[in-house]
Amino acid sequence: MDCRRGRSGKGANDVFWKPAKCEAHRPWLTAVHLTLTTIGYVRFGTTASVDPGDLPAYHVNVVLSGTVDSRCGDQQAIASPRMAAVFSPHRHTSLPRWDADAAQLSIKFERFQVEQELAGLLGRPVVKPIDFRLALPVDDGAGRRWLSILAALLQSADGPRGTAKLRHLESLERSLISGLLISQVHSYTEQLTSDPPQHTPQAAIDRVIDEIQRAPDRDYTVADLARIAGTSARSLQYAFHERCGTTPMRYLRQVRLDRAREDLAQAHGSVADIAYYWGFTNPGRFAHAYLDRFGELPAETLGAGRTSRARR
Repeated sequence: MDCRRGRSGKGANDVFWKPAKCEAHRPWLTAVHLTLTTIGYVRFGTTASVDPGDLPAYHVNVVLSGTVDSRCGDQQAIASPRMAAVFSPHRHTSLPRWDADAAQLSIKFERFQVEQELAGLLGRPVVKPIDFRLALPVDDGAGRRWLSILAALLQSADGPRGTAKLRHLESLERSLISGLLISQVHSYTEQLTSDPPQHTPQAAIDRVIDEIQRAPDRDYTVADLARIAGTSARSLQYAFHERCGTTPMRYLRQVRLDRAREDLAQAHGSVADIAYYWGFTNPGRFAHAYLDRFGELPAETLGAGRTSRARR
């Protein structure tokens, strides 16, 4: 294998553009620019100190090896494979000690994108910058789930990018942003999690259901659906579950599974193609969800569909 190239990875610790093992101790800096995010891989190969100053955007550093002393404003944390660091804009940022064996991903989110996503979740404009807690544990709980979204984004970003893939990449990027807002403590967390749900009329719920039924292939986030309802994500979740017995995103997933089943029964492509079209980027998880809902595997539905078409 060409040691100048990275391997295609399945997780955030096995990145598709990271250096191969034969160059693991050399300096390495590279980045990929997506629609809403920029993700860089950085390794100095020697002890270093970095002082970028006041950043204009939100950043998350995910350490893959070693440790990095990380500071933002008056906060300090030792970032490691178990602890990411979240940097807020317009706070002095510095990395006074970057260990020689340390390598990390740096994920950049433009301030507008993060605050727009939060506004959708809150159901009102964000008038002040979001101040995140610097230390984000990623070895368990919400931080680990956020890291799994990052891993899915990295894997999906590998290889050629057709129209459908670009659409799903942007969806994963937005999920990464909303997941960060939900997973990590910040200056709006109390409003996001503790504000009492507001009354949401049935007409608002109907608008959400109609929109999902009309275009289930669109890559909605819960913030998008809250905007359609004209309320906060918390109020929508509460009202939707009270009236439909499920959450808006689970309802969307059920509708997508139903549409995927229709396509499989008509043999409109391979299992992987149909799953990907309907927003299921992980074949294994799609098969598991499909089996839970319909009692058979997608390949069985497709096989029956092909047999039926052959008999016509």
